[in-house]
Amino acid sequence: MDYKGIHKDIESGVLDKATPILLCSEEQLLLDFYEKLLLESYGADPIDVSVFYGNDTDDGLLDEKIINALDTLPMFSPARVVIVRNHQKLVNWKGKGLSDFLVKIPDTSRLIFFSNTAGADKKSLAFYKDIEKTGKVYDISRLTETGLKQFALKRFKQAGTEISLDLLDAFIYATGYMEKDSGVDLFMVENDAYKLAYYVAAEGRKSILLPDLEECLQGFLRTNDFAMLDAISLGKKAEAVRLLENTLTRDENTLFHLLSLYIGHFEIMLGYKELSATGLSSSQITTTIGQSSEWRVKKLGDFAQRFDKNKLEWILSRLYEMDRDVKSGDIKARDALTVLIAEM
Repeated sequence: MDYKGIHKDIESGVLDKATPILLCSEEQLLLDFYEKLLLESYGADPIDVSVFYGNDTDDGLLDEKIINALDTLPMFSPARVVIVRNHQKLVNWKGKGLSDFLVKIPDTSRLIFFSNTAGADKKSLAFYKDIEKTGKVYDISRLTETGLKQFALKRFKQAGTEISLDLLDAFIYATGYMEKDSGVDLFMVENDAYKLAYYVAAEGRKSILLPDLEECLQGFLRTNDFAMLDAISLGKKAEAVRLLENTLTRDENTLFHLLSLYIGHFEIMLGYKELSATGLSSSQITTTIGQSSEWRVKKLGDFAQRFDKNKLEWILSRLYEMDRDVKSGDIKARDALTVLIAEM
């Protein structure tokens, strides 16, 4: 269940009862956000909130503490709230104990479990099933591209900064959040958004420009590489080499990443060239080739139209060869990229 489900249940009051709730998500920021919303909906005074952590070495002792807290009457709130973070039973279920108590939580208490991993792999665990059977379980997934845009726009607005829709797409792409297994979470995206907004404010402006992204984001090559593609596709080799030289001062790992990035770019460009010829739209092509960012696909699609299909196939073939040579140590990434631009 995504964030819309829990939002609806909090607003309707469905969750304001003495039954357990479990929120699972890889995004700690989302867990923190919904914890705050739940506490506000319960009208919980801080003194009536008990927090426990699942790294207690004695599961039995931890469960006893949780049960005792649930049996304690609230002082200044409608109900005592007991929060349990990453309980070991959600990873490795052992015995009953707390599980038996889930069906007899006092009306004066609310019990919330949080797990910072997705819940899908836990559904076979008895404790997970017990919570699901007696209360509510929410598996809150990572944000979609649309959700991430809304998330970023809210941060820019809070900072008093304006960003065009096109540059917002560029920002989302540059963060790397939408890339599978990127390791980028919402805390990182939020930090990038505020860093960018504060940089623009320090410059005495409200509107974000493309150079601002290139200056502020560590992954600015994600946007600057499009300038190189633009130059290459227009036959401006001198300009492409100049842009590459700006990168040559960076370490070899960054250059190796750039080579891999170009392989991905030209794979998309070739796919776009072939599929657009069949009449598919950019959104349909994005889905067909298994990409998450339509902005990236559309951007690369514009470059693809400047090449014929045979040229794209040749470039991609050379990229594969150079990638193999770099990995085998026959050539350095910086030399491979320079040679490739010259050959194009």
